[in-house]
Amino acid sequence: MAAIAGALVSGLLGGISGAANKRPPSLDPTQSGSLDALIKSLMPNATGTPQIDPTQQALMYNNIAQGQTGANNAVTNALVSRGLGHSGILGGALTQVANQAQSGRNEANLGLQQQAVQQKQLSIQDILGLLNVSNIPGQSKFGGFMQGMAPIAAYSIQQMLNQRGSSFNNNGTLPLAPTSTGTSSVYG
Repeated sequence: MAAIAGALVSGLLGGISGAANKRPPSLDPTQSGSLDALIKSLMPNATGTPQIDPTQQALMYNNIAQGQTGANNAVTNALVSRGLGHSGILGGALTQVANQAQSGRNEANLGLQQQAVQQKQLSIQDILGLLNVSNIPGQSKFGGFMQGMAPIAAYSIQQMLNQRGSSFNNNGTLPLAPTSTGTSSVYG
């Protein structure tokens, strides 16, 4: 009997949530075709792993390489002019310049990856906007709340009925509160 009550409450809450869902209005064929085309053009950016733009990456790497070449030349000229061209100081300085260039490439990749993630999020928001939904297609906030509450309410009712013994009183009512005589009755 308790399982039936739990299922009944769950079904009722699910029905209430379905009634609360807002549905988008129907589109005419032209609108539907345009919407399909827009969604298809946005979908590659909204799905999968965000990808770094290789053109931007190449331009940034080129700037870093030019800076590295200039720094290498400046360090080499400064140390060679002082007679330190064959010392370990030059090797250490060139290694430091190479490390700085690698750090610049890492920062560039991180920035480009963050840009790709933001672009993906914008594409998802654009698609949701085109579909006229905020988060879950066709579901209002109240409908989402009720949908989430249905299993919790069913479980709670099931547990309550299990704790009360789920037996009926002689008059056919559920025992919900203890009476002064020690028996349970709705009317006490």
